[in-house]
Amino acid sequence: MFISIDPEPIPETLTAMGGVPLLVRVFGSLGLPARVREQVEVKQRERGLDEAEMVESFVVLNAMGGECFDDFLRLGEGAGLKEMLGHEVPWPDAARTFLYPFHEEEKMVVAKQGREQGQIAYIPAENAALAGVGRVNHDLVKELGRRCPDQRIATVDQNATIIESSNRCICLAC
Repeated sequence: MFISIDPEPIPETLTAMGGVPLLVRVFGSLGLPARVREQVEVKQRERGLDEAEMVESFVVLNAMGGECFDDFLRLGEGAGLKEMLGHEVPWPDAARTFLYPFHEEEKMVVAKQGREQGQIAYIPAENAALAGVGRVNHDLVKELGRRCPDQRIATVDQNATIIESSNRCICLAC
């Protein structure tokens, strides 16, 4: 048996991130891009990715096992993911800058000062950016309830891993 090998590369764009198209399609079909654009206003300039594209990028980063901002570099290496998303993957600095409005140091100080004596943990009050994400999440749960009216049980899986760090960090789970 003779096997013929075509030396010309195939014209399709390939990626090892084959699960991403389904995730992106679900993100869109649930109306999340529109809800994020309506509820989350943190960007100060019109250039670059909008809020919905940034949130979608963080969802993809999380789904692909990303653990830090520099993992956006790995996601952006191939043209395939960009084609699936329909937009660029943010640079680490752009992703970090996007998250700044979700953190207000003053609210952290107030919450820390409001602890009872001997209490270690504290939860700062929500700011406008976080409240917007909360509204998007609320709308997502409502939409899932609308689509699955007979479903009565939901499992919320929270990652409660605490990892010591000497760097100032921004919570990606917020």
